[in-house]
Amino acid sequence: MKQARLGNLKNIAKITLLGVLLISLFLGYKVFNVDFDYDFEAFFSKTDPETEFFDVHRKRFETDNDFIFIALINDESIFDQDYLQKVEGFCADLSKDSLVENVQSLTGMEEFVKTPFSAATFSRPYLRIDDPSKYENDSIRVYSHPEISNLFIDKTGKALLVNVKHREYLSKEKCDFLKQSIDGLLEKYEFHDYKYAGRTIGMGYYVDKMVYETGLFIALSFGLVIIFLVVAFRSLWGLWLPLTIVGMSMLWIVGFMGAVNEPINLILTVLPSIIFVVAMSDVMHLVSKFLEELRGGKSKVEAVKVAYKEVGKATLLTSLTTAVGFLTLLFVDMQPVQAFGIFTAIGVLLAFVLAYSLLPAMLILVKAPKISTKKNTDTVWYKVLHPSFTWMIRKRKQLLIGFFILLGISIYGSTQVIADYYLLEDLKKDNPLRKDYEYFDTNFMGLRPFEMAVEAKGDAKITDYEVLTEINKVDSFLIHSYGLKQTMSLASVLKLANRTEHSGQAKYYEFPDQEDAEAFINRIEKFDKKGQLSIMLDSTKKYSRISSTLGDIGMIKIEKANESLNAFITNEVNTDIVKFQLTGTGHLLDRNMSNLSRNLFWGLGLAVAIVSLLMGFLFRSIKMVIIAMIPNILPLVMLGAMLGFAGVELKVSTALVFTISFGIAVDDTIHFMSKLKIELNKGKSLMFALRRTFLSTGRAIVLTTLILAAGFLMLICSDFLGTFYIGLLISCTLIFALIADLFFLPVLLMYFYSPKKKSKAKN
Repeated sequence: MKQARLGNLKNIAKITLLGVLLISLFLGYKVFNVDFDYDFEAFFSKTDPETEFFDVHRKRFETDNDFIFIALINDESIFDQDYLQKVEGFCADLSKDSLVENVQSLTGMEEFVKTPFSAATFSRPYLRIDDPSKYENDSIRVYSHPEISNLFIDKTGKALLVNVKHREYLSKEKCDFLKQSIDGLLEKYEFHDYKYAGRTIGMGYYVDKMVYETGLFIALSFGLVIIFLVVAFRSLWGLWLPLTIVGMSMLWIVGFMGAVNEPINLILTVLPSIIFVVAMSDVMHLVSKFLEELRGGKSKVEAVKVAYKEVGKATLLTSLTTAVGFLTLLFVDMQPVQAFGIFTAIGVLLAFVLAYSLLPAMLILVKAPKISTKKNTDTVWYKVLHPSFTWMIRKRKQLLIGFFILLGISIYGSTQVIADYYLLEDLKKDNPLRKDYEYFDTNFMGLRPFEMAVEAKGDAKITDYEVLTEINKVDSFLIHSYGLKQTMSLASVLKLANRTEHSGQAKYYEFPDQEDAEAFINRIEKFDKKGQLSIMLDSTKKYSRISSTLGDIGMIKIEKANESLNAFITNEVNTDIVKFQLTGTGHLLDRNMSNLSRNLFWGLGLAVAIVSLLMGFLFRSIKMVIIAMIPNILPLVMLGAMLGFAGVELKVSTALVFTISFGIAVDDTIHFMSKLKIELNKGKSLMFALRRTFLSTGRAIVLTTLILAAGFLMLICSDFLGTFYIGLLISCTLIFALIADLFFLPVLLMYFYSPKKKSKAKN
């Protein structure tokens, strides 16, 4: 009878192996469909009315971030004939590229001037490149024109800016092609020092780095698995069997993403590491219990059954709670974050399916390892955990007081956390790309887009002098008080026209009177052959824009500047005839980041509530649930204290850590409490049940936490600060959670939980 049952189990195991193999072959094929994507506009809220407003605004005019800034640096000064000729040739060749729409540089720009001796307007170049004797006069004239010197010459006078406007919404491949063209021209003209930046450059860099780091983390994950398994099991069996489960888990989730055509975004690069640690946790709990039962004298089949029964329910619950933690990221109205939550949750559940289908099948079919013959009391784990439990019993009062003092300090530290956001927050300070961006922030106007929509209200039109006057008020405030160095607006166009009318004299770069303004507008509309006015004024003359760029100064400073701008508009501008509204990519990112903390707070609160309900269903005791949740809240508060005391800003990456940490850290508590419940149901006393749980589950909890922490710690190898912080902070939080589960949770149970008396189970 026993042989027949064993034969049936082996047949089921073989069928399971065949089914898993077929699914793996299919998903392995789909892995090749997986693509990588970096689109920061994906972080825009799709339900925010301001996102829809911006879509309409840029269709009316143009996008605000499809440009590349190139700084061509000379050793001494820009006023060098050889250097200027190379810049001129570079710009001429670049303008021929099919992906380039316009190239602006001081070497190709002209100034329009009207003399008092003639009604005609003539043009003259800002730089007379072929006549070095004119360089001194050209220099004086250029530096007297703020709309030129602020935009196209760096503050040291050693570099010229080339502003390249390229075609909108370039793909990754076209971004790479354009970058290669620029690199080729830079090499052709032998510029020994240059810097370039822009969305196109950033996209190429980010995607290439994401591909590299995804492969790196997978390789590091497997390397770490091998080291831990060799140390833990010291056998070939203990190496290849768990490695198979972990490898299959990674293959399944990446293949699933390929099957549904979901690209890997910047946040999803950590997915392989998360699935690795989650799958290893499932495997270690099942294998540890399996070996424990073998050492207790059970047969291989009976050991699998007991491990499956006692650990399976708890592992299912931990998988559900972890998945719930990730699914709460759906509260964040950002597509990359939502995709991260959805596919990580799916990956967690797929890892559970493999751990409790493929792993039991393999345990039945393969020979039991030699280490299973060793007695439980002879293991290193018993020799470490037994005295640790005894020490905890003796020091329980001090431990309880210490943990509550730690909780108070952590709560205070959490109040010091500051929420801020920078466009380049994911790049380390020594990153070459970040240094290039900072160069433009320091030496030119910066690369962060500034965009403001202008709408004439009622019967008014943008070209009405009353409306233009209000636009000029806002334009002047932006330059003198907001922090912009120059703007592109109808007000700035009229200032240029006024200076042109007065022989190019710098003192006339000011807003004209009504008669001149109307004449200038009519003249510009009449002679605007290239349609350049259309990027500032729509065909109905009801809409206009004020655009510029500024440095990456951070969300907090931007919000303060916006508050002062809105206050100025409210108090000083006639809003009955014209409406001003901030918009643009930078503004939308700020809005989403400012809402991030609130959304994650509600999501985390929901996760705590759902996990509490699941634990309530398991333990059927409100008091037990409250006691169990306290050690899982403490690590989160300690995490907040780490951020607060270390001065690390709350942003996308660091905010995600709270949800990820809670979803994973609660697993150890569930395993501990599940084993405790089993012991209590046998009629054991609380102290005896705690001791058995501490010795039995403690080994798996410590081992899985070390693997989890080490797995996440690998992420500190990333060049992206967000990934770096996710790895470092989650590792620390998991260690906090381990200490809380082993030395705080049992103490709370000793003081505050009195189990109902049950009759002892019969042998």
